Order: sequence, then structure tokens, then C-alpha cells
Amino acid sequence: MEISEYLRDLLPIPSLSWKEDGMSAYIIHKMTEYGYVFRDDSVGNLLFYRSVSGEKTMLATHMDTVALANEPHVLENEEYFYTDGRTALGADDKAAIAAMLKAAESSPDALFLFTRAEELGCQGSKKLTMDFFRGFTIKAVFVLDASGKVGTVINAAPGKDIIDITMHGKTAHAGFTPEDGINAIQAAAIAISRVETGRIDEETTCNLGVFMAPGSVNVVPDTASYSYEVRSQRDEKRIKKSDEIVENAEKAASETGAECEISRHTLYLPYTIDSDSTPLKMAEKAITSIGRTMIVKKTSGGSDTNNLRTLGLDALTLSIGYENPHSVKERISKEELEALSQLVSSILSL
Repeated sequence: MEISEYLRDLLPIPSLSWKEDGMSAYIIHKMTEYGYVFRDDSVGNLLFYRSVSGEKTMLATHMDTVALANEPHVLENEEYFYTDGRTALGADDKAAIAAMLKAAESSPDALFLFTRAEELGCQGSKKLTMDFFRGFTIKAVFVLDASGKVGTVINAAPGKDIIDITMHGKTAHAGFTPEDGINAIQAAAIAISRVETGRIDEETTCNLGVFMAPGSVNVVPDTASYSYEVRSQRDEKRIKKSDEIVENAEKAASETGAECEISRHTLYLPYTIDSDSTPLKMAEKAITSIGRTMIVKKTSGGSDTNNLRTLGLDALTLSIGYENPHSVKERISKEELEALSQLVSSILSL
């Protein structure tokens, strides 16, 4: 099959995060047909291989799409796969799956990793442990999951924290006995007003993305919930900003007589890849071999690469040619799709 044929097969398969069973079944069918065996873990991540011995290159991608691409209205012309403007396409990351399946046809002695729930903050890969890769010597990992022209590589990405806060006040009638109430919205507003959001510096961002306080205007609200994300290329900056959010919530609660409930967790850690990294050197050779020049850049988003590098695997993210991911303007050119197939084949030949 040509890589475009694989993509035609893959695009209609529903694959919401944690609901990737149809995609998983298709991949298992094809990969076992090409002579691979596989292991899976408790959350459904899949690892395919032909043998345990020897040094391996590993290709990785995720099986899920954002909700907007779950039932894509796919269109195609001589140049592009795209949609009718009502859905996203799902080339993120089904184009990568297509490239990996095409590469597997020739049964190279490589590893193929397919993860779940990447679009929910890399939740599937966060469940991976080195025990999942027991018995293998892995020299390099290539994560096929970034927008932009084939030949672009990502050498740095931020870590990310999520902070969910709920202010608990005290309900009261807003007209008759407002003094008996504790306004949870007001407590939350005080805390929020003290936290700078947006671009904090060249390495750090902070966003207030959710605020919920259901109720009625004639009742003093007793609950208000809000959520932040904090991203930074440096752990100390991410931690400092997250600390600031928590401290201001606790202080505002104390000042107003409210109580606050806080949930704080790190989705993934940051990384920066050295210029002497094995996958970076391999990528440059492979990119040059297909007639392109390697472009190295940082990203402000996370990927499975963050979690794989945290495990100690030398992982590198490659751009795979799609444009405008997660939007109704998402598309991928057939020229880039073919270049991706050539690049993957070249990497596995090194």
C-alpha cells in the first residue's frame, strides 16, 4: 500500500482519547500481518517488535485525535487531504501512523510504539515505565508528532503544570442576609487578580483557562472553581509560578473567610536536547538523504517525547508535514506525506 492509501483507511476511524480501540485493532491487524509481535500495558499502549536482541531504533506516535477530528469530513484533491471546514482532519497524528505502517511493510528490525491519550496531556505515555521496554537496547527514539515541513526537528519543549482550585464559601440570600454569606466568586476574583497571566518571560507562560460558578444572582455563591496551566522551559520557573497561584488562592481564602481546595499536578517535564544527541545526528543524516535541510527549533507544546525522555530514552520529535492541527483548517499535502515516508525509511536504514 502507498502511504496515502493508509491515510485514507485511517482518517475515518474514530479515535478519541481513551477510546482508541478501533485504531488499535487496525494497527494490530496490519503489524501482525507484517510479522511483528507486540506487548501492551494496562492502559493500552502498544509496542511492536520482531526480536529482542540487538540495538534498536524506535518510532513512536499516538493513536488518539482531538474531538474535532473524531468524525472528519475528509476531502482530497491532487495536492492535499483536507476537510469541508466543519471538522479537523486528524492528520495529527494519523499521518504518522500511516508512515509507520508503510515502514513496517518491509519488516525492519525496529520498535514501533503507539500510545493513547496524548491529546489529553500525554496521559498514555505518562503511564509508561522502563519495564515496558525490558530486554531492548534502544539507541534512539523518533516521535512523529509536530506540525511543519518534514525536515524540522524539535530540540526543546516546556514542562507543564495544571492547577485546579475550588473556593468554598457560604450561601445566603443576597437581598435579606448577605452578611451571613461568604462569596466564593469574590474570593476567587481576589486570588485571580493577583496572578499575572500570558507570557511571563521568554521561557514561561501562564493561562487562566477555566472559571465556573453556577448559581443565581439572588444567592451569595458558595462555590467557584477555576483552573490554570503553567508552562516553562525551566523547572524552577514552572514551580515558582505554580507556587504563586497556590499561595494567592490560600491567601484570598483566608482574607475572605472562604476555604480553598487545590489540586496541582505536573503533566510532563521540560527537555533540551544536546547537539551531540544520537537521534539528532541520525535525523540530520536521514533528512539530508531525502534532499532536505534540517531545521532545528523549540516548541511551546508538549508531546510524548517529554515523557519518554523523562524515562531516560533519547527521544526526538520530528515534524511530519501537517498544517493547522486541531482546527477546521487542518490539512496535509501529499508531497509532505511522501517525504515523511521517505524520511522514516531513511531513519530505519541507519
